[in-house]
Amino acid sequence: MKNKKLYSLKLFIVFLACMPFMIIALLNVPKKTYAHKICKKNNFLSHIKLSGVFATSYTYNFAHPIADSQYPKGNYNGNYNDDFKANGFTVNELDITLSKNPFSKGRNKFGIGFTLTMDTGESIQHPESYMGNLSYYLEPAYKRPLYGFRNLFLSFGIPIGNGLKVDVGMHNSPIGFESHNLAKNWENTYSIIDSIELGSLTGIALSYPIIPKKLKTFFQVSYVYQSMVPINSYPTYEFYISYKPLKIINFHEGMVYGAENFLIYDNNIIPDNLNKYFYNYMDAEYKTLHCLDFVLDYEMGINGGINNSIIQNDNINLNNAVSPNTALIKSSDSTYGRSHFSGLAFYVHHYDLLNIGRFSQTVREVRVWDPNGMWESVSVPGEAFNYFDSTLTLGFRPNMNIFKHTQFRVELENQITNHKVFGDGKSTQNTINFMVVRTF
Repeated sequence: MKNKKLYSLKLFIVFLACMPFMIIALLNVPKKTYAHKICKKNNFLSHIKLSGVFATSYTYNFAHPIADSQYPKGNYNGNYNDDFKANGFTVNELDITLSKNPFSKGRNKFGIGFTLTMDTGESIQHPESYMGNLSYYLEPAYKRPLYGFRNLFLSFGIPIGNGLKVDVGMHNSPIGFESHNLAKNWENTYSIIDSIELGSLTGIALSYPIIPKKLKTFFQVSYVYQSMVPINSYPTYEFYISYKPLKIINFHEGMVYGAENFLIYDNNIIPDNLNKYFYNYMDAEYKTLHCLDFVLDYEMGINGGINNSIIQNDNINLNNAVSPNTALIKSSDSTYGRSHFSGLAFYVHHYDLLNIGRFSQTVREVRVWDPNGMWESVSVPGEAFNYFDSTLTLGFRPNMNIFKHTQFRVELENQITNHKVFGDGKSTQNTINFMVVRTF
């Protein structure tokens, strides 16, 4: 714990030390785009861009969460890896990104770039990476430091064909149709399907536009899942493809296989060779010519669990063991915690360009199946859970220069499940969330 606190303090000091320089840069660049060049000379620095997002909100939970040993203040919104704080104000996201496109001088030349995203706020919970201290896994996610890196990788542009990009370092993994960046989402909260989604992968990634602006691919090999420090020697593979045959139609398909399963026992990580975690998502987006979008997103996950032989051979007392990736429930004679999960989300987004500003309306309907009770945060391991989630989000961006990059949102969300697990013993959870999002 002492090492973790020392590391967190050092990271926070670095973050604070960088802030004055970033603020000065922001105050001295033209406000024409969301990402601004921080140097005008035609050299390496001239292509570095600084951008960021700030989001803050107030949430009220009508299910009246009660206090318990894990959440002593009773302010937890059920089924949220992030945006978990109820009945109060919070900073959801404050991220600052420095980046350089390795192909800034064209795809016919070799180039070097990078992406560094420093983030603070509740939304860092999901993509935050393990940095070598076991307390990261031994404590609830909401107790982790609310600051860290979301992206940290070098990029190499290789002039092959349409341009091959090679990234080395930590990437945010895709989370279905939604984004880790709240400014790119239509809603204040994340879909409850995000319980299945990965936070980050660290390794070597290749991306290549087979058909520029139409067909793009991404492939990554990693030895660490949601981690900057290796846990075992079993690789993780990620594949992603995007296809846009027409201006109004877009398809995405992505999958991850092989993320590690392991136990923490007697302050040691015990890796397992049952590397059968699999995550898949696919979505289709249709944009009409009348400011209207329709999206269908399907996601599923399978976890092979923990080998029973690992527990027997190491004489592990299950009462004192922790498995961050799956619940320690006997699912067969040879496996603990084998589980699967699936979810379907449907979005309808519409916006109006009025004289007073841009007004948007978004409806999100989600259906989730958690038959083993091992994925959603309020599910009870070993029991079958089904969830229905309905969300209505209204957004407004005033037509004033001072609010040019600012959006005000209000969101109503309703969750229903087949067990009384919300708040003070309800099968329904209703929340209202007010949010301000600003990009720079």
